Amino acid sequence: MSARDRIAAVFRKRRRVWVSALVLMHTGGLLSWRTDISRCRTELGMRRIENRLDHTRHGIRSYYRYMGRTS
Repeated sequence: MSARDRIAAVFRKRRRVWVSALVLMHTGGLLSWRTDISRCRTELGMRRIENRLDHTRHGIRSYYRYMGRTS
């Protein structure tokens, strides 16, 4: 299973749930996880992947969620 497919599986399993970028980084690989999110959007039709940034006193935290396909 490719890194892209592993990330897609996380999104499908946790549909509509915010997933930490750290989880996606661990799943897809340190250097390619953001590219694989883009590939999920373009190659797999998962266009409704959203991003959220939380600004805390410890830094910025990034989260993503897949909202599913529109009908």
